[in-house]
Amino acid sequence: MEVRMSEEMLEALKATPEVPDNLLACVEGATADGTDFVVTLDDDEQIAMSEMCEWYVRTDPETGELTSQGKLFDDIVQRIIDADMAR
Repeated sequence: MEVRMSEEMLEALKATPEVPDNLLACVEGATADGTDFVVTLDDDEQIAMSEMCEWYVRTDPETGELTSQGKLFDDIVQRIIDADMAR
């Protein structure tokens, strides 16, 4: 499956210490396509990436709104879901 991500998303994933080597290889292998990058994931990688990113979806305790990092990781999860639904 091909998941379109922004450069900011890729940088956030690369900076995440919990990214397993196989997922990091997918992120580092992303190819540019216009203003986005295409990350290729198999079914297992798709599930693992979604689950890992969900750990970083956080809300601000005062406002109840997603933090900027939380929004970014939430967007990654949504793009994975969208790519899966488009198959």
